Amino acid sequence: MVTSQRSIVVGGGVAGIAAAWRLAKAGHRVTLVESRHALGGRARSFPDPVEKGRLVDSCQHVVMGCCSSLLALLRQMGLSGLLRPHPVIHFLSHGGRRSRFEASRLPPPGHLAWALAGLHHLGVADKAGIAASIASLAVRGTGTAPTFGEWLARRGQGARVVRDFWDLVIVSALNQPSDGACPRLARKVFIDGFLAARDSHELRLPIIPLEDLFHRHMGERLAGAGVRILTATDCKTLLPGRGRVTGIALRDGARLEAETVVLAVPWERLPALLAGLPEGAVRCRGERLRRAGIAAVHLWFDRRVLPTAHAALVGATAQWLFRHPVADAGDGYLQAVVSGIDETNHDAESLANAVIGDIGRFCPASRRARLIKSKVVRENLATFRVPPGVENDRPRPGIVFPGLAIAGDWTGTGWPATMEGACRSGIEAANALLAPQGC
Repeated sequence: MVTSQRSIVVGGGVAGIAAAWRLAKAGHRVTLVESRHALGGRARSFPDPVEKGRLVDSCQHVVMGCCSSLLALLRQMGLSGLLRPHPVIHFLSHGGRRSRFEASRLPPPGHLAWALAGLHHLGVADKAGIAASIASLAVRGTGTAPTFGEWLARRGQGARVVRDFWDLVIVSALNQPSDGACPRLARKVFIDGFLAARDSHELRLPIIPLEDLFHRHMGERLAGAGVRILTATDCKTLLPGRGRVTGIALRDGARLEAETVVLAVPWERLPALLAGLPEGAVRCRGERLRRAGIAAVHLWFDRRVLPTAHAALVGATAQWLFRHPVADAGDGYLQAVVSGIDETNHDAESLANAVIGDIGRFCPASRRARLIKSKVVRENLATFRVPPGVENDRPRPGIVFPGLAIAGDWTGTGWPATMEGACRSGIEAANALLAPQGC
């Protein structure tokens, strides 16, 4: 095993963290370069304007039980305890009526049958149709349907059931309604997220803010593995030489040399970074991807208004509500996550008003509470859009030029734009660079 090879990872999000960890554990001397002040990429936080001294996550990031690679990375780092399992998913409808979606003792795939039967907002015929459709999805797939929405229509799933069940899942996972979504990725969401194992659907929520998890704790583990971390450091371009990549040039004029480089950055940054290589040497195809946004509406009430740590909302503007990860009994902070925001016409003010109105209908306790402050955070490049055929536009993570590998949740991992997909891409990119060394 090579123990002295120098590697640079550009991008300190989940993909870059995973790549740096894998390379360091294989004996490489790794430098991790991140343009922002903290690791974590889009999984970031900001100072709470009401509760001084604590952080608030810009947009809640969720790990599920099916996210095997990310959970394995956290175990390797000794950080599994910073995620709390939530075996019950709470579904809320108008008036605050709540259903508990929880696995039974039955083995998969029957473990969620009682959970589906217990969803109060769906009728008996709705549930039977959903169960039959999921079974067909598992056995026969989506066939020739051009979109997942078309497949649902062929299965007789009406508009109300699509809105109150299928799209509640699909929009949360793919950031796009089913009527325009890639059938293959939509199928993966349901098969991996519901049927693969008893705990596949379970949420794993951080018990600390995201910046503390990724920057402080994972950063400490990376540093302990010998990774040199450079934050607030912007990579300008790659350095070529002798038919391969030999390092990177920084925005401040400095140069860092290395035998291998991993670019774990959004596809939109690639053209500038690749400009130093021979023209046409790298074709990543990511240029055909299109961005998709997610918004988070942050609300500070003078008391707790949501009785559970989280809730999925049926027929609302937002899909999910989350309390603060370190909230005490009287903490009135609440975050509403609105995926598929590009499909709406909301500006920040109208979005906040719509969410506040929904909370009044879904959380009766909010009617007695005073709203202290609200803030809308919109991440315009949260994910990529997933129309039919999008998999053809996603290059595999791995080597694209001698000494150079790419990673990122946008690469062709087979997963949507999730932290799990990002983690898998980083590990796959690192493994591709390590393979010639037998690591």
